[in-house]
Amino acid sequence: MFLICGEALFDLFGDASSGDNLSFDARIGGSPYNVAMGLARLGEEAAFFGGISNDAFGEKLVQKFRAEGVSQDFVLRTDYLTTLSVVQKDEHGHPAYTFYGTEAADRMITVDDLPIFAKPPQVLHVGSYTALVEPVATALKGLIRRERDHTLISFDPNIRPTVEPDMGLWRSNTEALVPLTDVIKVSDEDLALIMPGEPAEDIARSWLARGAGLVIVTRGRDGATAFTAKAEVSRPGVKVQVEDTVGAGDTFQAALLAGLKELGATGKSGLGNLDEARLNRLLEFAVKAAAITCSRRGADLPRRSELEKEWHALK
Repeated sequence: MFLICGEALFDLFGDASSGDNLSFDARIGGSPYNVAMGLARLGEEAAFFGGISNDAFGEKLVQKFRAEGVSQDFVLRTDYLTTLSVVQKDEHGHPAYTFYGTEAADRMITVDDLPIFAKPPQVLHVGSYTALVEPVATALKGLIRRERDHTLISFDPNIRPTVEPDMGLWRSNTEALVPLTDVIKVSDEDLALIMPGEPAEDIARSWLARGAGLVIVTRGRDGATAFTAKAEVSRPGVKVQVEDTVGAGDTFQAALLAGLKELGATGKSGLGNLDEARLNRLLEFAVKAAAITCSRRGADLPRRSELEKEWHALK
């Protein structure tokens, strides 16, 4: 089982309108929420741990999980409200987010809410702002420490300046999580925010030295680079007509985790045995998946049937 931990929210896409009115297209979102849905669409057993409101937005979030086949066994329903994220796109389709989520359901998880597993998850993934904001961040770190000896830990910093503008906090939090993490996926844009001027390859190698087994730096349209103690591999991006890039990183993350399972690399020794050829196939699979999402509006992640060629090529 893949256990994906973090936020579940609604993205509100603003559309131009006349007069004093504002029109919004509300889409289900939240980075970890998207990753869980992406894994389910790729045919994997995915479960979600996080707070989801009892409000109308929360009910939609739960209904979507049900329809997509994501387990809700570890979802915590509460009366706190759902986080709303207003999304504005630039001319390249890149989103900027404004969050309305103080004391929202996805943040108000405590250590007392941590799930107990009959069987430990194979992979535990955390990321985005719920890895930073309290009290949920402390709860998730506690869960990682409890499970890390028998579970592969995955982390995506996914920096959100409109949630917390202090980049020093983001950096220190990321650095604190690195030694607890086996797989780190991070965008070059996020690294430029929290570690400006530092070469991405130097950061990746330093994280490997501190205990990570695999670090992947994504570069948007320019593809991605994978770093292990034994190999460094890059793959170019896939050209598509970009509708927007919302959910592209989450798609890459879901494809990465599913691909690691297919390669038999969901343990620390398996990560260490990844050679250049398998890393190339893994990146190609994840890059192609992300490109499909970029061609569609919002976080509309691909299904395995859309990636059959790349999936069969993994091994």
